[in-house]
Amino acid sequence: MKHGNTALWSSVSILIGVVIAILALVRGKWEIPLLLTVFALWGLWVVLWLILPTWRLNREYLDQARQSKKEQDALAAAGVANPGLAHMLLRHVNYRVSAALRSAYPNAHWEWTMDDPALFAAKGGTGRIRVYGIPDYDYADVTLDQSGNLACTLVKLAPVVGTDAASPNSQQLSPETWYEQRAKDVLEQLVADLNSKGHSRLYLKETGEICIRPVADGEDVPQGILRDFPAKVYWPKLVEVLTSRGLNATQMDNCIQLSW
Repeated sequence: MKHGNTALWSSVSILIGVVIAILALVRGKWEIPLLLTVFALWGLWVVLWLILPTWRLNREYLDQARQSKKEQDALAAAGVANPGLAHMLLRHVNYRVSAALRSAYPNAHWEWTMDDPALFAAKGGTGRIRVYGIPDYDYADVTLDQSGNLACTLVKLAPVVGTDAASPNSQQLSPETWYEQRAKDVLEQLVADLNSKGHSRLYLKETGEICIRPVADGEDVPQGILRDFPAKVYWPKLVEVLTSRGLNATQMDNCIQLSW
């Protein structure tokens, strides 16, 4: 800000000098147009070199503040009482992930693909990272359990035979990562709610729609939808993941049945 004020006053001094020179040397019809041109150029310079940079800095500051507030609200909603501690824990997790990758690939570097890695660091689970400098691999799944154990599993994505290849960022999540990022919270809350109402099973359709059947062989009653539901080719692995999370999962012709 001090530098900006110095530049402004310096420009004003130059402007005054130029105006005085025009008034002293120019007479007639050219005097007013020249003065207007000088003031217009000076105004344009002030806008481009002083006002716009300050505005951009203020906007970036506000954007960062909003993002920080959004992350803190998400942590608070998840029951994390100290967001600052969660971010410090995230940095610790970051160092451990980097150390695990660089023990085998010294040039490795990476980025989180999830929206709120601080929440992952605080609560654990499985999250996906985008890796660089590791030949033949695009991603890795990072698993952090409640005991503090951390494991990194490299993931190589390939299109299913007969389909068009897609860019790495558009590839489907693995069933484990999909469950942790897309389904875990939704299913846990829904199962608890349905169980309290006397229901004992639900169905996951190919579209990701969640349904119950109050009457055997009756109509399905929608209960919500899961985003990015895995393709049918991944259902056997998804059944294993769901079963390992305490849900009795059974693959059927056009859906997966969960019972409890």
